[in-house]
Amino acid sequence: MARGYVSAKKEMAYGHTHSALLIIGILVVFAFIGFFIMSTHNQLREDLIETLKKDKEVMETNSRLKTELAGITQARFMELKAKERLGLKKPKEEEVLVLR
Repeated sequence: MARGYVSAKKEMAYGHTHSALLIIGILVVFAFIGFFIMSTHNQLREDLIETLKKDKEVMETNSRLKTELAGITQARFMELKAKERLGLKKPKEEEVLVLR
């Protein structure tokens, strides 16, 4: 009967190669997942920055309009009180004389 010898080194080399390919494959998958998460994070960050800029513009406009409304309301209030208490009224355009 003939004896058959199998080299243990070849089997071990195949096992190491298989394991190395599996590890490399896992690393590639993690790299793709990391890239996807990073790009999603960057897009969400840019969206948040744009939203905050718009919110800031809205707040500034709101503040400006509140100030303008307070001025208008105060002028109307003064006109009403002048009319009620002192009997004064705004002159018509034809009643105003402009001197230069």
